[in-house]
Amino acid sequence: VGGFAMFGNGDSKRTVNYLSDVPNSFTTSTRLTDADTKMNGGNLEFGYKHEFGKDHYLDFNITTDKWQMDNTSIYKQNSVFADANEVSSYQKQIMNMNNHEVEIQLDYFKKINENSKLEAGYKASIERENSPVETYGGTSEGTAIPQTDLFNRFLYNQDVHALYTTYTGKMNKFGYQLGLRGEYSSIETRSPGYNESASDVTPFNKDYFSLFPTLFLSYSLPADNELQLSYTRRIERPGGHELNPFVDITDSTNISFGNPNLLPEFSNAFELNYIKNWDKHVFSFSGYFRNTDNVIQRISYLEGNVMKSTFENISRSMSTGTELVLKDELFKMLELTSTVNVYYYKLDGFKYMPEGASDYITGKDNEDFTWNARMIASFRFPKSYSLQLTGNYNAKQIIAQGYQKANYSLDAGLRKQVKKLSFSINAR
Repeated sequence: VGGFAMFGNGDSKRTVNYLSDVPNSFTTSTRLTDADTKMNGGNLEFGYKHEFGKDHYLDFNITTDKWQMDNTSIYKQNSVFADANEVSSYQKQIMNMNNHEVEIQLDYFKKINENSKLEAGYKASIERENSPVETYGGTSEGTAIPQTDLFNRFLYNQDVHALYTTYTGKMNKFGYQLGLRGEYSSIETRSPGYNESASDVTPFNKDYFSLFPTLFLSYSLPADNELQLSYTRRIERPGGHELNPFVDITDSTNISFGNPNLLPEFSNAFELNYIKNWDKHVFSFSGYFRNTDNVIQRISYLEGNVMKSTFENISRSMSTGTELVLKDELFKMLELTSTVNVYYYKLDGFKYMPEGASDYITGKDNEDFTWNARMIASFRFPKSYSLQLTGNYNAKQIIAQGYQKANYSLDAGLRKQVKKLSFSINAR
């Protein structure tokens, strides 16, 4: 039995200055944002393990998580027009997010003999989210009234039930693993409008059953060399911010919102991998091919003088490339993991009509070569100190509408262990 609780709050202030030469629009405008956020949550976990004998057991776990976040944002904007006329506006947005998730997992394991083992199990994930948002607006705080067109209450129910089995075996230098997971998903979303209850709106329902086979083959070569071949089918579900139709008005000229009708992405991955092991070094070189259906991407379109952005299942994608991984242990105090991934990426064209738009948003087929790299350095110091540095670099990559510029990041974390307690500080 275990668990934890977490509490936090934060304040943020932001100023956005606009310059415009659009006819009949303001020439300059300043938007001030003052936001206050409070968050609390907790986790409880119960586990039970029954052993039938050596390397033969049944493992049961149930976990429940509950999170709540309350956010109040106040926006004040002052705009100056070409005729020196000034216009002021005031908006207040209140969001209360409540999320509750329960996860149940039952795992069975049996080692049949020295060369084979069987695993099977069941996993259920049950998630409930209720996130009402109210928006008030006017020329000042005293004149602000409810903006009914920006009201949003997002109700999200997702149930996922999965059964799986995996058999692992070995014959001389040849190893294999066969697996199959069957997954049933049920999703229901509702977005009641102002003065509407959940029963007043028609829900969006999506129920589907999917099979996810896996195959791993390996062959041991002399001098600690190994070849691996694998196939996996995967699923990537949209995140809460991609589904929630909450209208983010932080930037009055660039409004974003989610799409509750999104479908998950499904992909197939084939990989051929070569691994070489030394005493303190590991080298891996792999070639792969992946294709994905229902690709989720951000779509932007202009409506008047306002840019609107949402998410949509636009098309299919394909990528093929090579990945190199090198792991090194140096001087007994430093571990380095370096990864370089070079690949060709192709995104199919699409045609999409956003709600409220006056014309189709279209995109042509696009393709390009790109790459990314990562290095993780882990240091072990005396007196139970440890330091980890992580560097990432992503080269320019095509997206649905144009491309994403190259970007990089560096994370650092320092930890001190004191008996059963640990203290850490992190920077990004």
